Amino acid sequence: MKNLKARGVNVASISYDSREVLRAFADTHKLEYPLLSDVGSKVIRAFGIFNTNVSEDNQMLYGIPFPGDYLIAPNGIVRDKVFLPDYQYRPTVSELMLRNFADDTGGSAVEVATSALTARISLSTDRCFPGQELGVALKFRLRPGWHVYGKPLPDNYRHLEVVFDGEIVGKQSFEFPPAKPVMLKALGETLPVYEGEFRAIGKLGIKWSPPPEVKFLGDSLGKRIEPGPYKLIGTLRFQACSDDVCEPPQAIRFELPLTLEADAPPAASKAD
Repeated sequence: MKNLKARGVNVASISYDSREVLRAFADTHKLEYPLLSDVGSKVIRAFGIFNTNVSEDNQMLYGIPFPGDYLIAPNGIVRDKVFLPDYQYRPTVSELMLRNFADDTGGSAVEVATSALTARISLSTDRCFPGQELGVALKFRLRPGWHVYGKPLPDNYRHLEVVFDGEIVGKQSFEFPPAKPVMLKALGETLPVYEGEFRAIGKLGIKWSPPPEVKFLGDSLGKRIEPGPYKLIGTLRFQACSDDVCEPPQAIRFELPLTLEADAPPAASKAD
């Protein structure tokens, strides 16, 4: 919230719940932003995000939207939006922040340095819930006279990439800028390369698992992801070359701390 306000961004949430339900939820969790009641889902339908997968027979869930975030400019123009097609993953505001404002959104970061390349890898946040999607910022700087390879590339070269693995990593994707085709005289080939400074952006989905009370899913989603501190393990792969020499392909491991929050308890009803 502090980072949002510092950039002039105000927050509001909208759902199909009644004012009474939203007031109880906000009081229970001490929320500091308005929750807007859209009973009948009129606004949800107007935005085209009405969840058509829920039948009218489901009285508890009928009317919900597909979950997502909008970033709306003061003039009413939608500047960015994030919607995920899989119910097991939810977007995060920190991902929107990283994409639109700055690489430094308060998340964990690590720097990898070699003789030819320096890379800074940062997460959009250092805390999240299982099932959320985080943003990943990649900033690279190459020494003058050096380059690394991009795609598409013959099999006998190593292109630049970052890959995360581990028990809490569900899905990932990265968008690199187009590499520049360069005729490399020492090799006698034209290959796509990166030089100087450049930036890439990524998405990282943290695995979701149902709480213990949700028994109908059984073990279909694998091992339950428990709250607590974790270390995200990643690998930076590349091959650095100059006009005179090509270093062997490198694979450098790194770690980023990430805390997974416990599921929020439901708000108490008046009957409770």
